[in-house]
Amino acid sequence: MRIRALTAVAAATVLLLAGCSGSGSGSGSGAEEGRTPGPSAPSGGAPPTGEPPTGAPSAGAERRADGARLLYRAGGGRSAQNPAFAPDGRSVLLTEFGEGYNRGEAALAVLPLDGGAPRTVLKDPDRAAVNLPGTSWNAAADAFVFATDRESGHDEVWLMRPGGAPERVTSHGDAGGYSEPSFSPDGEWIVFQQSWEPEHTAAARGDAAEQDSLWKVRRGGGAPVPLVDGRGTGTDNRQPNWSPKGDRIVFQRRGVGREDWSLWTVDPDGGGLRQVTGVPGEHTDPSWSPDGRYLVFSSNLGDLPNAQVFVVDAAGGTPVRVTRDDTAYDGAPSWSPDGQWIAFESAPGGEAHPAALWRIPVPTNLR
Repeated sequence: MRIRALTAVAAATVLLLAGCSGSGSGSGSGAEEGRTPGPSAPSGGAPPTGEPPTGAPSAGAERRADGARLLYRAGGGRSAQNPAFAPDGRSVLLTEFGEGYNRGEAALAVLPLDGGAPRTVLKDPDRAAVNLPGTSWNAAADAFVFATDRESGHDEVWLMRPGGAPERVTSHGDAGGYSEPSFSPDGEWIVFQQSWEPEHTAAARGDAAEQDSLWKVRRGGGAPVPLVDGRGTGTDNRQPNWSPKGDRIVFQRRGVGREDWSLWTVDPDGGGLRQVTGVPGEHTDPSWSPDGRYLVFSSNLGDLPNAQVFVVDAAGGTPVRVTRDDTAYDGAPSWSPDGQWIAFESAPGGEAHPAALWRIPVPTNLR
């Protein structure tokens, strides 16, 4: 998901649908052969139960020339985005936008990868619940983390255990938003993006208005801790993802008013800021390989007509292109826990169109 367009806020009755009776959490193997209801909890908890989103899943046999295989396509103009593997690799958490790419209300669903339709786990009418690709789902916390405006006019960080109810983590009074959260490997901390501008102001002024910062907060709540100061450095910092070892956090950054994004990493205490990508382009949506050696991300590197999925060494170097369909935008990638697959969202014709979820084998030289 390149840049999130937030939905309009309206008072609503909450509809909570705990998703998925049956098998699994997000893995990359065998997913295209069908789906059955239900992910198991990542560490043995009760699986969520609920009803499938409207719109039928694809039969799963569709493949692209670059080897990517379809996981799920929603119907009726809805957009399936932000795949994040569950710790056991048997399902993926996803966000489904109701009115197209990054548009309309947004619900969370879990897609089992050994058969069956995705099951909605949280849906609030006229509200947006959005997860981040990468480390949204954590085994130690037995929960996934996300952002939603369900109780306020701005986003806050929430978490949810499979089969449980949403639990609010943050509370703040300004008109900005707390969004794009991801877990530390031990499940004790959550890193997130702080948007300074109110949603309507940012929408009117464009992305140049943003000087987002990065913070972390304890899973149980409390005072957030600053990590990267966007306003203080004149930069826009977004979509943080914690490394598997817990020693680094990757994120995308640009100077205010610039179009190019680059990938950076920072220590969990806010020190050791380092740039990873130096080549021009919009390098976004970064997350880690399970061994922490590589970063997977989306980029228009080389002036591609649509962004594609790339991998780069976490210490820097030349990015390696993974997906190869110039007619579609490919983004929001996540690496499977077994290291074999990369799941991503793809919008044919570009981001003006609804996205579907796909997976592609990791190149053998990167496993």
